[in-house]
Amino acid sequence: MIHLTVGQGLTSSILNIIEIILIYQLVTSDFSLGLVIIDFLAVLMIIFFSIVFFMLGSLYPVLIVFYFWLVDRIKSNSYIVINSILAMCISIVMASLFDLVDHYTYTFFLQGKTDIVLLGWLIPINDLIITIVVAILAVKVVRPKLRWIRINFPRPIGLWQITAILFMLYVWLTAIAEKDGVANKYASLLLIMYLIIIVVCATGFINFVKSSQQTQRQQRIIDKYQAQIASANQLNQQYNEIRRERHDTRNMLLSVQGYIRDHKDKEAEKLLATFLQNDTVEKHYDEIDNALDKIKISGLHNLIKEKAYKIVEKGIPFSFEVNAEIDELPGSEIKTARIIGILMDNAIEATFKQAKPYIQFALLKHSPEVYELVIANSIEQKLNINTALKFEHSTKEGHQGIGLSNVTQLVENDDHYSFSAEVKDKVIMMTCFIQRK
Repeated sequence: MIHLTVGQGLTSSILNIIEIILIYQLVTSDFSLGLVIIDFLAVLMIIFFSIVFFMLGSLYPVLIVFYFWLVDRIKSNSYIVINSILAMCISIVMASLFDLVDHYTYTFFLQGKTDIVLLGWLIPINDLIITIVVAILAVKVVRPKLRWIRINFPRPIGLWQITAILFMLYVWLTAIAEKDGVANKYASLLLIMYLIIIVVCATGFINFVKSSQQTQRQQRIIDKYQAQIASANQLNQQYNEIRRERHDTRNMLLSVQGYIRDHKDKEAEKLLATFLQNDTVEKHYDEIDNALDKIKISGLHNLIKEKAYKIVEKGIPFSFEVNAEIDELPGSEIKTARIIGILMDNAIEATFKQAKPYIQFALLKHSPEVYELVIANSIEQKLNINTALKFEHSTKEGHQGIGLSNVTQLVENDDHYSFSAEVKDKVIMMTCFIQRK
């Protein structure tokens, strides 16, 4: 057993705890003034509990690991598993190095000497030197690899379990060594066992990384192969669609040829109009996309695009206009989105079953201060606009759905908006001015 003065022993123990915490913080790059204060208080608590239970050498690594885990738990750190593995490994390595340095420092410089009061300070000094060496290695070698490890192995539970078993084995050996003078008789054997634990930890970690990398490589190969199969299937499907379209086009042309030969011009024109309808739809999509490119507000852009596409898909004739680039609008974006959504939904529902439906959308920029939203749609039945604007009025059965009165309520008492609606020539035109106060 190493005999030191009370001051030397207490100083050495406190420094050992501080040095382990320092190495951990250097590896994880987790430094802050508040954390330093917390670390200092944690050191005092660890020393207190270790002394109370008369197990300073074996208990303080456990308390250090628990402290690191508790901090990560409070901060809800997503890398808590990796950090716990680091804490256990650093505690084992540093505590073993301290035991090794202390043993041989005492053997070569202190054993049999009478001036322990002076020479005893060699132990904390040598511990500090070995800490500096490890700190340099940690910063230069370990810390650059940590980010890669965290990204590729965010929760290595299996590795944590193995490390925890080896860590508890180390603590158990240390606790035995503190009793009955075992450390004096078998110091070299204990150091060898500590070295074996460290080597096993390092080997297990390296094997785990290699195995995980191999698994990831195999998974990437599988994913790439599946992506190639999916791409091939998609190409094959597109090829089949082209063949079908070519076949349909040929049949259509043969039919048109027959109508022309029989001088049935109207039937030929009708058949051609049906065939060209898909091209018209695609053209409408392009017109919508080109106009929407001027709206730079992503939320409104996506909302209007969804509603406009829905109109085209239902085959409703549609006019769409945005006269200038719009980066922002006065008022609330959420409220503006609700107004546009209500008016466009009403227009779609009103025209869906009409014989000759029509919808118009326009978002006009008159100045940086004033914008105008116009949505108009055809109507077949007479509509009393004053009744439509009344609270909770709806033309649907059971008064389900959203009426124009909801828009009136949204803009009420808000100087950014002014809303009006009028009916003229079987068309209802809804206009909302959006202006700065």
